[in-house]
Amino acid sequence: MDRPTREFALQLMASKEKMESELVELLDVLKSNNTDMTASLVDNEGFPRSDIDVYQVRSVRQKVICLRNDLKNLTNQIESVLHNLHAQQREGAGIDENSKTSFLNEYDEHTVPFAKIGAVTEGSPAEKAGLKADDLILGFGSLRASNFSSLKDVAQIVQHRLECEIPLCIRRLEVLMQITLIPKPWNGKGFLGCVVLPFDTVDR
Repeated sequence: MDRPTREFALQLMASKEKMESELVELLDVLKSNNTDMTASLVDNEGFPRSDIDVYQVRSVRQKVICLRNDLKNLTNQIESVLHNLHAQQREGAGIDENSKTSFLNEYDEHTVPFAKIGAVTEGSPAEKAGLKADDLILGFGSLRASNFSSLKDVAQIVQHRLECEIPLCIRRLEVLMQITLIPKPWNGKGFLGCVVLPFDTVDR
């Protein structure tokens, strides 16, 4: 098997971002129909709901399921490629110095934390999503370190994506993880049930 290259890894990352954008668009279609991935498509009498486009919702749900599976497989592939590239770097095999530096800089652009999770309240949307205190946030929907300016950016995404899925990329004990968060009203304050703090340079 050929050694993975920096260019191949970047192509995979670009494909992943495209898939994530497509997923957001599909979930927006469900939201426009006042439904989600689990709501019933029939009324109390067992007839198709008249307030939604049942055919469209079924079609979109199937696409979401397929896209999520593809995204999961692609994420696993990216992790494998990055692991191999870093192994090559340690061995000094197959990558010249300029390529190493360029790749690591571009990869860091996507993985440097810009926020972290403080306390997480039991029973909250954040806890149900699997978030834990001290998780470092690398991606929050479309937010990355490169376009993050303040916590207001996070709040805007939460407001825009109420009761819709938000893909998160976090680092927990040096392990990269993807989590799906659904902000929504619950018994506690806010829509998340966790404290989001800026990740200052001094913390890095």
